[in-house]
Amino acid sequence: MNPLNNIEQYLQSLKAMGMSEEAIDMYRKQMEQSMQFSNAWASQLNQFSQNMQQFNAMFTGDDAEANSSAAPKKILLNPAGTLTPGQQWAVACGADLAIMNGQYLNDLTTGFTRQDCRELLSQWWDIDSKEELTDTLTWLFNEGHRIQYDIIWQAMNTVSIKESKAFLREYVASNKIEEETALERLRNMRDALELYRERQLIQPDTQPEMLIWDYTRIINLSRGGFDAGYLTREEALSYIERCAEPIRKMYASWKQLSVSYQFARCVWNGIDEDVMTEMQAGMELLLSDPQSPWVKFAFHPEG
Repeated sequence: MNPLNNIEQYLQSLKAMGMSEEAIDMYRKQMEQSMQFSNAWASQLNQFSQNMQQFNAMFTGDDAEANSSAAPKKILLNPAGTLTPGQQWAVACGADLAIMNGQYLNDLTTGFTRQDCRELLSQWWDIDSKEELTDTLTWLFNEGHRIQYDIIWQAMNTVSIKESKAFLREYVASNKIEEETALERLRNMRDALELYRERQLIQPDTQPEMLIWDYTRIINLSRGGFDAGYLTREEALSYIERCAEPIRKMYASWKQLSVSYQFARCVWNGIDEDVMTEMQAGMELLLSDPQSPWVKFAFHPEG
C-alpha cells in the first residue's frame, strides 16, 4: 500500500462526512509530516504504550477512578486571574481534565504548588527539566497520538480482522508487542464507537476527531510546566494559544470537543464506566454552570 494514497483516500472520506477544506488541509499536512518519521514511530509507540497508565495520570485524567469516590467536581476559579478573554478561552479547551484534577479553570496557574507539579511531571511523564518538557510538547504538536488514531480508524473499516492486522503491521507495528497494543486500541475503538452511538453521544455517521486528545495535554502540560518553573509565563501561554485556532477550526462546540476527548481516552485506555460517568458529569457541569468558562465564552465568538 502507498501511504500517501491512503492518506488522500482517508481525507476524501472526511470531506464526504462534511469536514471543511481548511480542516482537511491542516490534517493533510500533519499526516504527511508524520509519515516522514515512520521509522521512529514504532519505537515511540512502544515507549509510550509501556507507560500509558502513568502517561495519562495527573495531566490526562487517568487517575479519575481513584478519585471517583471524592466529592462532586466544582468550578474552581482563581479570583486573582489576569488572563485575557482569549487566553481564558484557550485554557478552557483543557477544562475536561482541569475540572477532574481540581485545577483553576480561568488562569494559567493550576493552583498547585511548584513542588507538587515537579513531582507529578517527573513521576507521570518522566519530565525533570525544561528541555524534556519542550521535547514532549513538540512531539504532541508534530505527531502525538492523532495520526495513530486515524490509521487505527482506517484499519477498523477494513473488511476483516485479518486485513486490519495487516494494515496495522504495515503502518504502526514493527514487533509483536506493538501489534498487540495496536489491536487492543482497535478493539477499544470498536467498543467505544458502539457505546457512544448507543448513548447518542455521537451520530451514526460521525468519526470523533482526535486533535483535542493531544492538544488538551499540551494545554495542561504547559500550565503544569509553568507552575513547576520550567516555562515562563510567556512561553506557557505561547504553547496554549497556539492550540486555539486549530481547535476552533476542528470543532463546532464545547460539547463536541468534550465528547471527542472522552472518546479518544476510551480508545487509548479502554472503557471504564466509572471514569466515563465522572467525565460526563464534569462535562455537564462545564456546559451548564454559570461560572463555567464554557458558559461564559462562546465556542465560536460572534464577529
